Amino acid sequence: MTGIDAKSLIAGDLADRRRERLQHFRPAWLVAVTVPIVGLLASGTRDDFWAQPTWILALQALVWGLALFVLPALGLGLWFPGRAARVVLGLLAAAVAFLVAAGPALFDMSYPTGLEDHPIYQLGCASLTLAAGALVLAVCAMSGAFAQRRRSAGALWLAAAIALIGIDTTTWHCVITGLDHTLPSHLGAGVLMLLVAGLVGAALHRRQREP
Repeated sequence: MTGIDAKSLIAGDLADRRRERLQHFRPAWLVAVTVPIVGLLASGTRDDFWAQPTWILALQALVWGLALFVLPALGLGLWFPGRAARVVLGLLAAAVAFLVAAGPALFDMSYPTGLEDHPIYQLGCASLTLAAGALVLAVCAMSGAFAQRRRSAGALWLAAAIALIGIDTTTWHCVITGLDHTLPSHLGAGVLMLLVAGLVGAALHRRQREP
């Protein structure tokens, strides 16, 4: 058997595995996508949604793209970019999560703050972020998504996607834009969701891959 034939067989085997994983996780992915959609339809988007600056809307769309497509593809072993590309994607995800969670007030302190902030609103937004993330976390756990990669790094990519879904869901719902509200209840809750999902994912990865 020539080297070229061996490479072709390996490439074909990898392609077959990716197709199998895609078919297996398509229902779970659809459920995960449905979670924020149903939540937003039930509660409605913020009143000033289309009045937001174009750049923040673009970043919010980018977060959805990363959370629903790019990061899950990495976590499930459907895409294998080089190390440099993975570093860039990790930094990009962290940066856009921070910018989207903080909102326009990060650069314009005079930006309208919507409702007057109150501790109950902070608790509500933090709860929404965690609840949206927890539902997607449950889908990932029950589908076996965290155990698909040989290394536990795959679970961390999925955890990042879960945290981004929680952050963007709350951002699309909450009209309060002051940093004293968004940083703790949007970004802070998102970071907490990342930590929880990462720990749960790593634990499931070890347990589900044990012989």
